[in-house]
Amino acid sequence: MTKMRTGAAISWLVGGVVWFVLLMLLAFLVPGAKITPKKTAKQFFTATQYQILYGHPEFDAQNPNPKFALNPSQVSELKSWDLNDCVATDGTANQASPSACFCENAPAVKAVFDNDWPVQPWNTWSTLPLSLMGLLILVFLVFSNPLARANLMTVTYFFALCYAFMTIALGPLSMMLHVGLRNWGGWFDSLSLYVWFGFVACYGWFRFILGRMGIAPDRCSIIAKVLFFVAWVGVIVITALLTLPDHSAIGAELLYVILGAAALLGEFFLYLPRAANWILRIPVLGAPLRWLQRLIGAPDATGTRWISDATWEIGGKAWFTIGGGTFLVALIIWVLSFTKMPLCAPHSIQGHAIFHTLSAFAAGFLYKYYRHEGEA
Repeated sequence: MTKMRTGAAISWLVGGVVWFVLLMLLAFLVPGAKITPKKTAKQFFTATQYQILYGHPEFDAQNPNPKFALNPSQVSELKSWDLNDCVATDGTANQASPSACFCENAPAVKAVFDNDWPVQPWNTWSTLPLSLMGLLILVFLVFSNPLARANLMTVTYFFALCYAFMTIALGPLSMMLHVGLRNWGGWFDSLSLYVWFGFVACYGWFRFILGRMGIAPDRCSIIAKVLFFVAWVGVIVITALLTLPDHSAIGAELLYVILGAAALLGEFFLYLPRAANWILRIPVLGAPLRWLQRLIGAPDATGTRWISDATWEIGGKAWFTIGGGTFLVALIIWVLSFTKMPLCAPHSIQGHAIFHTLSAFAAGFLYKYYRHEGEA
């Protein structure tokens, strides 16, 4: 791969900026569009509910008054306004934790009547570091000299450009729920993780398969690249269709776990023999791993061969560790930042916003790991 010509580099950068602008317009004009409730708060809430919510003492969404819960008619009305399902229970007595609207300005049902837009500003604007990271990756990719090491991110622009444009898209996709708490906004928010986790899973298994076939990175054909792209898009489409609003066949959280496990398993197969140097000494773990090696026809681990028989070494492990650790911390904060959870502060800086920012750094570290593949 040679250094990209300046004209081509500028074109790709402009394309990245246009891609970001278009997605931001989509975020604010379609799934994030401002909703004007068809009733005032006094008309929507019963007298008792209104007094609890707007009277004294101030309503505490972390410890809601046990009498404050919406009735089925109110829930149905919110749904008819195209609001996300979480709005009906977030910060109320019948919230089934952690199923909620990510804390900010809770209870969400009150926030939609307050006429603020975005409804959750911290959680909305904190997604921008994801897009900025994608643009930063794109700038370094198209204007810098290619690295000497041989891996799929350095011998061709294809995979690196996919990753850069994907990371740019994560920002607008992630903000779509928080802008207006609308139904389709929640779907696009989940889609952001399907896109990211899907790439990591497909890219890991793609490298594993190439290794098993003895194909070096610089001999990866156009057909192979097309097959990778089709697999990635296929994962996105299938997960998206399975979680369509009002027609969901599976929970988004379960899909996160499945895709995350698939991604880790792909990397694990690439690393296994080196890891087996110490894992195989543990009787409980060693026996099933030896069985797995025999099952897929891999050689016994000696510390010198990869289970994938890859023709390039899987290096840059420090970046993988840093990125994985960063995202693990982000996930812990994500879980603990739902309404009614310990890190929830409805009217202060948001834990979910920190999750977005840490995810941006994790995406950057993961790219560095891919780029440094081939180092010890």
